[in-house]
Amino acid sequence: MASGYRPDIDGLRAVAVLAVIFYHVGITWMPGGFVGVDVFFVISGYVITRGLLREAADGGIGIAAFYARRIRRILPALVATLALTSLAAYWLLLPPQLEDYAASAAASALSVANLYFWRASGYFDAAALYRPLLHTWSLSVEEQFYLVLPVSLLLAVRLRLRPLWLPFGLVALLSLGLSVYAGRYAPTANFYLLPTRAWELLVGTLLAMAPGARGTLPLAIRQTAGLAGLAGILVPALLYTEATPFPGLGALPPCLGAALLIRLGEAEARRAAATRLLAAPPLVAIGLISYSAYLVHWPLIVLGRIALMREFGPSETVAVIGATLVLAALSYRFVERPFRHAPSQPPRLRPVLAAGALATLAMAGLGWAGVASGGLPGRFPDFRLRPVPGTETWNHRTCFLFADQTWQAWDAAACTRTGGKDGLVLLWGDSFAAHYVPGLIRHADRLPGRLVQYTAAGCQPTLGVASHVVPHCRDFNENALALIRRLGIRDVVLAARWGAQRDRDVPDRLRGTVARITALGARVQVVGQSPELPLDPAFLAYHQRRDPPDAAGRWRPVADLHLNEALRAALPATVTFIDPQAALCAGETCPFARGETLLYADTGHFSSAGAALAVERFLDAGLFAPARSAAVVP
Repeated sequence: MASGYRPDIDGLRAVAVLAVIFYHVGITWMPGGFVGVDVFFVISGYVITRGLLREAADGGIGIAAFYARRIRRILPALVATLALTSLAAYWLLLPPQLEDYAASAAASALSVANLYFWRASGYFDAAALYRPLLHTWSLSVEEQFYLVLPVSLLLAVRLRLRPLWLPFGLVALLSLGLSVYAGRYAPTANFYLLPTRAWELLVGTLLAMAPGARGTLPLAIRQTAGLAGLAGILVPALLYTEATPFPGLGALPPCLGAALLIRLGEAEARRAAATRLLAAPPLVAIGLISYSAYLVHWPLIVLGRIALMREFGPSETVAVIGATLVLAALSYRFVERPFRHAPSQPPRLRPVLAAGALATLAMAGLGWAGVASGGLPGRFPDFRLRPVPGTETWNHRTCFLFADQTWQAWDAAACTRTGGKDGLVLLWGDSFAAHYVPGLIRHADRLPGRLVQYTAAGCQPTLGVASHVVPHCRDFNENALALIRRLGIRDVVLAARWGAQRDRDVPDRLRGTVARITALGARVQVVGQSPELPLDPAFLAYHQRRDPPDAAGRWRPVADLHLNEALRAALPATVTFIDPQAALCAGETCPFARGETLLYADTGHFSSAGAALAVERFLDAGLFAPARSAAVVP
């Protein structure tokens, strides 16, 4: 069994890939499905190390042969996916989108996609939803690990290090410690880079190095252990959200759960129920195609959204999942298997390595051509991307803090944005609060005091919020209460991208935060989730360029329409609540342009013109009006 085929491991792969697909397609009951990637890491570390140890026991580790196997296993399906995705991108993506895509395609081909996306964006950013190759970051992490592991293992074997697992265990502990540290001080790097992810792969490596079990554990213990292993994966998948600090210690349950299930499956006799479940034919079938399913699912989702220019409906969600499995099965049958299984005679290594290098360079070259050309603008000669004013008024790094800044970087004098009145109005929130600054300045005469801007990227203005993206968010929010006390602020406006992290606890935290502010004697105004667009407004305007004037400039938003209802219900009747959807939109569509003037700077943030319109509507709807007996509903 130790050297044979393990159907339960394919079943575990199925659990991992389904969790990722369900999460990415937007199924609400699996907000933590991203942990499936961590399960894959553990499986990869185990399977690769087990094979290398078997080679070492048979006479030595062949580095060139190892890389030839990796090329046959990984590259054909990846190249096929990149080729088909690139063809679709050529027809669908406008020049700026294609330019970004081409850069990511080159990075994916060269196994540095994690480095590219680390520098370009965060995994949970709104912009990330429209990057067809974002998911290849995890493949790059694995491929970088494959560059290090066989050489390290070969050296350890030749040096006869005993126990063999010790140096790898020390590296795993260092990597985990670095991940915990980076989770607070460099969260995006923590998510994407090998040094902070290596421990997850090394969990599988250490498991492969562990001695075989002596004797058989009692059935009750094995059954309990199997349930614990499944729970370690499924509970985070069902309960984690994008607000959960991750990876770090948050990745321990799925990684240890996967390791426990793999270990239980090593025993042939009297297998635990969890092992038998994972070895069930339907899960095994999905596990066999899991690599191709992972490759194709995200391009299908992203390009589908771009083609439709909206989110998927329920039937479309099912269709995308079904199409993923069908395409994965075809890829497995006609791409993976022919290249993966070596012929009966020993394979010639040089042609395999040369072909792999050639395919990699060819894909990277095509990506470079797309970037160098600016996204092949000749495909859409009448498209023009113009700058949209708005974010330059946020006062970056002083009044709008970035993830690497603490609240001490904020400056009260510089962030008092209007003058001429007694009293202060505190605008507290994230970028979806900062985008109102141009409008609040524009309508300063209607404010009850001078505007004080207190905003931080990705930091929702609720006390106790945990954010792995902005590790200093909790302290930033606690300091807001000190500001209210110290400056004698009597009006506080809370605004945010409330639905950013699929966090079910937002209404409760908002209620508690409002209570704390009210206890300080300040009046609270809450601005709900503002409408978001499925694509950049410049792209929507281009697609509507031939529409009649009365229809152009409006689009159906993608933000959760029920979120504002939940926020309003959580607030006491004395708190003013403004629903931007109700204030700005008519029917099922919202304005994103007025003539040639764009009201959005990107898919979610208002431009200066949009902020002026929004604040005017909010003021008309009751923002800063005297307290009423019921929350304001525009």
